[in-house]
Amino acid sequence: MISNIKADIISINELSSQDPKVLVKDGTKFYDDQIKEIASNILAGGKKVILISGASSSGKTTSSHILQDRLASLGISSFVISMDDFFVDMHTLPLREDGKHDIENLIALDTKAIVKCLGELLSKGETSIPQFDFVTHTRKKEWIDCKLHRNEVVLMEGLHALNPEIIKGLDLDKIYRIYVYCGGQYVLRGRKYLDSRQIRLMRRMVRDERDRNAPLLETISMWGEVCKGEDNNVTPFIELADYKLNTFHPFEVLLYKQDLQQGLQKITDDKTAKTLLAKFKYIGYLPSKLVPKDSLLREFIGEEDTKTT
Repeated sequence: MISNIKADIISINELSSQDPKVLVKDGTKFYDDQIKEIASNILAGGKKVILISGASSSGKTTSSHILQDRLASLGISSFVISMDDFFVDMHTLPLREDGKHDIENLIALDTKAIVKCLGELLSKGETSIPQFDFVTHTRKKEWIDCKLHRNEVVLMEGLHALNPEIIKGLDLDKIYRIYVYCGGQYVLRGRKYLDSRQIRLMRRMVRDERDRNAPLLETISMWGEVCKGEDNNVTPFIELADYKLNTFHPFEVLLYKQDLQQGLQKITDDKTAKTLLAKFKYIGYLPSKLVPKDSLLREFIGEEDTKTT
């Protein structure tokens, strides 16, 4: 079972005005405490392979890096293997109804190669890892040699990281699986106001507009397929996770208002855009400069505070 936090938007707004530093401190501590617990579990259990899965904009990539830092503070070095490098050649994949290759399906990955590489790391501490060329959408000829030393762990992050097919026949005692999710919702006068998928959509819109030059409407239009992919490829395996990491920060939606409100006002013919824009009526403001530089939320709001009002 996964747990969800209910945050009363009126109370959050009041605290953001009265004591915003406490609001940020408490919201950040909840996430940090989970990272500390995960790192301790890995150390105590003698785990060697850490698999990290989660839906789009759940924060799994940044959580992987934050976990790396925490493990380092405990004297455990680590390195990351990208599950994306195990993609098969794109032209071999079937097409979806929209005419695009189904890259979110498990068949898009060379699962046999993943099992082989992880198995070799666990059994003899070394392996070779493929590389994927995202320009040609094909696998490169050269593979990279990789070694797992005694006081070291490997992290693999990806959509299918919880799928049992990628660790079939491997020693589960040496493997630790993490499910990363945004487990929160906002309520207004006791009723649901914003759900977790709407929060994740806001996260992705803010990030992709800034870092990937993606218009808000483009992100909105593809969100349905993104959610369908996670329903098919992540949700069925949630209960296989050893730890469920909740990345929800009760104050986060106040940060997205300053980046999204103006842009959403320009989208006049999309239902989702109108719905999200209307939600900002009861959402307050919080300056992003109050968010720690090493916060998970920096993945979405960026490194610098460019807003002055």
